[in-house]
Amino acid sequence: MNPPALFVGLRRRLLGWVLISTLLQAVAFVTVAVATRRVFVALHAGSGLPVAEIALVGAAGACAAVMQLTIRVLAEHLGQDFAKDIRLTLFDHASRSDQNELNQKRLGYHVLRFTGDLTALKGWPSLGLPRLVQASVLLPVSTAVLIYLDKQFAWAAVCALLPTAIWVPLSQRRLVRAHRTLRQRRARLAADVTERLPIAPRLAALGRRRTESKLLSRRATQVVETARGLYGLIEVRKAVPEVSAAVAASLIMWIGALEGMPAGTIAAALATLGLMIRPLRNAMASGDQAARFHIAHNKLIRALQRPLSTRTNSKSRLRRKPVSVEVTSHHGPALKLAPGQTEAVSKTLMDQIETAFTGNSKLVDVKLKLDGKDISNLSPGSLRRCVGIVTERPLILKGSMRRAVTLGLRTRPSDDQILQAARDTGLMNVINDIGGLSSKLSERGANLLADQRLAISCLHLMLQKPGVILVRSAPPVSVRASTIWKTATKLVTLPYPSGKS
Repeated sequence: MNPPALFVGLRRRLLGWVLISTLLQAVAFVTVAVATRRVFVALHAGSGLPVAEIALVGAAGACAAVMQLTIRVLAEHLGQDFAKDIRLTLFDHASRSDQNELNQKRLGYHVLRFTGDLTALKGWPSLGLPRLVQASVLLPVSTAVLIYLDKQFAWAAVCALLPTAIWVPLSQRRLVRAHRTLRQRRARLAADVTERLPIAPRLAALGRRRTESKLLSRRATQVVETARGLYGLIEVRKAVPEVSAAVAASLIMWIGALEGMPAGTIAAALATLGLMIRPLRNAMASGDQAARFHIAHNKLIRALQRPLSTRTNSKSRLRRKPVSVEVTSHHGPALKLAPGQTEAVSKTLMDQIETAFTGNSKLVDVKLKLDGKDISNLSPGSLRRCVGIVTERPLILKGSMRRAVTLGLRTRPSDDQILQAARDTGLMNVINDIGGLSSKLSERGANLLADQRLAISCLHLMLQKPGVILVRSAPPVSVRASTIWKTATKLVTLPYPSGKS
């Protein structure tokens, strides 16, 4: 899978409007410089107050400010649109990836890809690129204005531009290395913190609070040292345009004094030089954004190049009824279950079967058939509707109880239907204890007890009415007495506290 292109569709049009706004801003800046010269010439000649020229300076300055605002808004829209496509691409890639591949990557790295890396990817189109466009337009225009005022001011333009033009390529490679090191150390710290934070009380109970604190402190110190060196380099890059502009200003005044130029010409030249400082700083800043983008984009490319699961687009479907199950393994006898039968399997085999049903992982040395059809030839929708899971760790997103018990169902049942299913299976007391169908649940049901999460899993099962049930945790007796439980084929994880049925 490839990352989204930067300049397509809306983003291409937005970049065009950024360029147009920058050109209008350049015209406004030229108008300010020329009008400033005329104001000083009129004042020096004593020909009265040049109202028109003064008004033109104000109007052109206001226009430049409006164009700057327009550029920022357009650029932010461009960056946010690019970030939106990246988020969707990352999630789409993850949803089509092998579950085992995702599990091998630490959670902190996944979090960083959606936070720090995404910020860097957004920063280039929303900040770096518009600044580079401004610099590429305004710097030649400003240089042309200086030469228009007097050809000798070309030396001042060279003095202002040359140090930046030399320093940018010389320091860019070092800047990229510093950003890469900081990114690696920050990612490792984020992964360490993300791994330890949810289990911090348990680590403290094992007497590892000081040990883990020292580890995190050491990682954080490395991040601080790397960041200090990086931002020192960034500030040095920012200082180069300031110093060169100051030298260029002195040179303008020196040339003007030696040549006996009018005060208006010198003032206009200084005003033009002042307009060059921001594009020079922006050119340096865009180099920083480009370095961040380069590193994050390379990481994104590598992440999206990880192999996807080879799911078929088969349209073969199962009917909504109890189905037969056949499990063939190279390391044990085959299991053949007729509709309604129950069989206990090892936890390892159950893990493989569950990920094959609900994830994108391939079965290893195992073949699985439903009603004589290999699951690789069945549509994902058939598997989703046909297979239910009873577990103390059901899939729960942050939201209402109603959302949790109906998650993934093809048609969401009404509240009356949900409550009737709860009464039929003796789970009404659990719903009342949690606070009703509108009660708010934390992600993964973290604010619930294990028995309550199990009840949600069972209630979801009753609403789903699957043909095959994977039993990871023993459900209440009232659930096992239901018609669905008795007719569906069941695979039970060993050990199973209450027997097979």
